[in-house]
Amino acid sequence: MEFRRILRNVTLANQLTFLRLVATPFLTLAVLNGRFDVAVAIYGAAAATDLLDGLTARLFRQETSLGAYLDPAADKILTTVSFILLTDYPSLFKGIAMANRIPVWLTVLTISRDVFIVAVALMLYLAYGTTRFRPTIWGKLTTVSESACVGLFLLFNQFEREHAVLDAAVWVTLSLILISGFDYLRLTVRRIGAEEPRSRSSGG
Repeated sequence: MEFRRILRNVTLANQLTFLRLVATPFLTLAVLNGRFDVAVAIYGAAAATDLLDGLTARLFRQETSLGAYLDPAADKILTTVSFILLTDYPSLFKGIAMANRIPVWLTVLTISRDVFIVAVALMLYLAYGTTRFRPTIWGKLTTVSESACVGLFLLFNQFEREHAVLDAAVWVTLSLILISGFDYLRLTVRRIGAEEPRSRSSGG
């Protein structure tokens, strides 16, 4: 029975998601070696799997509990690693020739927001046993903006030229990070307000 349950999770959609995880170290090596043509190809292929796995899951009814956690995790790992590699540090990665680098404050805010969300989710789970956290429209827009920002920086680093669209991508991403962060905080306060009376009632 255990083997059958494992096989049910090895769907085509989940395999496509797993490929996105596998792509992360290869993208890292490509950027560290200054091969932005390869990095763009890998990132583009990873983006394609992101579209295909969701489409496949819906068309063939392959939604699984594993996929529900694996898909956003794969997206977040790929995006976060890309942000770290492309950031304009005072001294780190200066040996890599890049025409464009992501501002360090944007990377700090991006990672800080993710850490905050994970910390709050863990707190709610430990305090109230909450396991379901529905993504908000602002959260989805932030994820899309972060992914697009990384893609644009990789692309224009391949072209070895600057472009105003990169500044726009940075400021749009910043705005969505702040909006989604405060929105998540608002929802968390409301969630705690709803769960606290239940917790006291069950405790009594």
